[in-house]
Amino acid sequence: MKNNNFFLEIYNEFFHSITWSKWIDLQLTTIMVSFFSIFLSIFLYGVDTFFIFLVKKLFSL
Repeated sequence: MKNNNFFLEIYNEFFHSITWSKWIDLQLTTIMVSFFSIFLSIFLYGVDTFFIFLVKKLFSL
């Protein structure tokens, strides 16, 4: 009897208490995360390239 009540409460919470995001909000969030991930990877690539150049110049003396 306790298990039936537990699963009934799970069902009620899942279908009646949770508020799901709208599809357009999910799409916009996905686009923003993708954009900033690409931007951050390009930025870090540039910083890494700069430091490699700097270390090569410092240790080639």
